[in-house]
Amino acid sequence: MKKSITIILLSVFTMFQFQSFGQNEPTPKKTLNFFLDCYHCDFDFVRQELKFVLFVRDPKQADVHILSSSSQTGSGGTKYFLNFIGMNKLAEQNIEYEYFSEQSATRDERRKGLLKLIQTGVLHYYSKSGDLGKIEIDLDEKETKTVVESVDDPWNLWIVRMSAGSDFDKEASQNEFSLATEISIEKVTENWKTEIEANHEIDRENFFDDGEKIVNSQTRTNISADYIKSLTPKWSAGVFGDYSSTNYINIKNAFKFDVGAEYNIFPWDVSSRKVFALRYIAGINTYDYNEETIYNKFNETLFYEALGLNLEMVQPWGRVEISLEGRHYFHDFSKNRLKLKSVFSMRLTKQLSVYCELESQVIHDQLYLPKGDTSLEDLLLKRRKLATTYEVEGELGLRFTFGSIYNNVVNERF
Repeated sequence: MKKSITIILLSVFTMFQFQSFGQNEPTPKKTLNFFLDCYHCDFDFVRQELKFVLFVRDPKQADVHILSSSSQTGSGGTKYFLNFIGMNKLAEQNIEYEYFSEQSATRDERRKGLLKLIQTGVLHYYSKSGDLGKIEIDLDEKETKTVVESVDDPWNLWIVRMSAGSDFDKEASQNEFSLATEISIEKVTENWKTEIEANHEIDRENFFDDGEKIVNSQTRTNISADYIKSLTPKWSAGVFGDYSSTNYINIKNAFKFDVGAEYNIFPWDVSSRKVFALRYIAGINTYDYNEETIYNKFNETLFYEALGLNLEMVQPWGRVEISLEGRHYFHDFSKNRLKLKSVFSMRLTKQLSVYCELESQVIHDQLYLPKGDTSLEDLLLKRRKLATTYEVEGELGLRFTFGSIYNNVVNERF
């Protein structure tokens, strides 16, 4: 009898637990819900510092969608944009804040700067909803400086970066060594953009087999200079020069000079959220080859033109980046190349999102290919670029998330 009573009580308790599990999650008392769509933010840090703010995992449950984007600045830093998009009863109440992070800024400095923007936006919406009285605001002056200060910049906005590094790996039957150096000089203003870059790389691999030594040596050198002028809020023009040398594609010396124009359907001052730019470039290439090519050339001068399209969109539903470029040589229009690169991510439902990265090229302009057959060593060691009519690489995936939409709790023990 006692055993039967025990079984009945356990069954009732189990049914109660399953019934509780199947019910909807308890909804906290009505307050503003925020969805933080910020790749650059430290979400745990934000939640720890803003414990009074309710962040939800599902954007459809949010009253305010916080969307982030960023752009590189002329000084090498980063400008972050936080767009607060009002939803539900706050629809059409949208605001945007900007935060500039210097190149030398630490991770903690960046996350504190972004946190300040989030705090400012949250206060704005709390004031609109009448919930401002629930929190206490304490403003402190950071520095005792005048509002307008003159800046004495001895570098006149010029930025110089230099780097050099090497690595090596050694074992009984093989060793490898690489060296890379790089320098860049740039100046960016609202009207002009000047960039000069140079880099040199050496990669050397040695393989030993029964006393025989097989060497794979690759060198790459590139020097480029770009001068870009802002003509109007939508039009730009540029002059570009380039020198390159690489034994992988049989280029001893290559000089390139071209000019181009670009038109953005959207004004460039909103480029952090959307870009739809058309670009045209025409120029001249001069080549000196290490070996005679399949077209019986040791050197040649070629004229070419290129037309490109670039689309970038950062929206609450996801991100799209697409660039398409086609180019050809004037002496033979069949010597051409078409390149497509795309990055796509989209939220399909509140639990499911899809992402895709794809880069593909249709190639008919390998004029540099050396005459003769490719040896087995060159093939295995990838010492020589092979003939091809296309290249494709990509990634495709799904992300699925389910569970509680309320994610304010932070616990980082262990």
